[in-house]
Amino acid sequence: MGIFHCPVGAVGRGGEGCIDCGLCIAGTKQARQQATEKVRAYIRAHTQRDDSRMIRKIAVCGKGGVGKSTFTALLSDVLSEMGYECLVIDTDHSNMGLYHKLGLERPPLPLYERIQNGGIEQCAWLKRQPLSFDDIPEDIAPLSGTRRLMVTGKIDDPLEGCACTISAYEQVLLQNLRTEPRQMVIADQEAGVESFGRGIEASCDTILIVVEPSVESLELAGKIQYMAQGLGIRRVRAVINKAEDAEQIRFMQKRLSAAQIRFLGALTVDRSWRTANMMGLPLTAERKDDGIRRIAKYLLDEAEMPYYKK
Repeated sequence: MGIFHCPVGAVGRGGEGCIDCGLCIAGTKQARQQATEKVRAYIRAHTQRDDSRMIRKIAVCGKGGVGKSTFTALLSDVLSEMGYECLVIDTDHSNMGLYHKLGLERPPLPLYERIQNGGIEQCAWLKRQPLSFDDIPEDIAPLSGTRRLMVTGKIDDPLEGCACTISAYEQVLLQNLRTEPRQMVIADQEAGVESFGRGIEASCDTILIVVEPSVESLELAGKIQYMAQGLGIRRVRAVINKAEDAEQIRFMQKRLSAAQIRFLGALTVDRSWRTANMMGLPLTAERKDDGIRRIAKYLLDEAEMPYYKK
């Protein structure tokens, strides 16, 4: 069995931060389920989440390869056109290319690398409560138009170890961030559900699940919805990507409806996006179709949020 990493950050059983849930010593599935219910109740009670309908923090989730990063880039670009300042956070520990999609020449310095090189005192701003966009140094989150991109950390070398420490910083970052009315956080999450097991998305108000036409993608979408609801996140929506025709979209809609996952919209296969991704080119305005614009409008309309630009 590997090293146990406490989802609430406790320093050992009975140590600082321990809530006595018993997860670290649970030896059976039933004991783990009982312990995780205690953890979920604790997280729901201690997570500061805006009770309004407004969208402040979006987590983009899904199976590996469904197009989460492409969707994140396109959505942030459209929301920027509509007058919102977007902080895009790359929390995928493997995918290296999001900066290309946002039009940056080079990736920003990862947060974890800054901490490794200069110590946690170099990132004292991370512990500010609340933490504003302006508190984040520009070399950590450089501008690309009205968007900023922040990378939490990557696994770069063999035998480097797991991403648990990086994930812990991601959790602190999302917890402490506060937005102004014309600001949004969009986190491009790592594939799968491990981050939900750590509770990283607990401070997000919106989960967008990107699904492709496959059984595996649909099954994972149901798992993500279950995980998100367990963290107390009420707004969970699905977006279909890579659909080849209307028949595929209808089929996926029916399956999502049967799973009680609300459908926002669909993006069809677009050759220009594939070419841009292959060439490392930004996903700019001329590469957006009406699908991504409708999705952005549905999100804002549902949250009763204005379009600052038409």
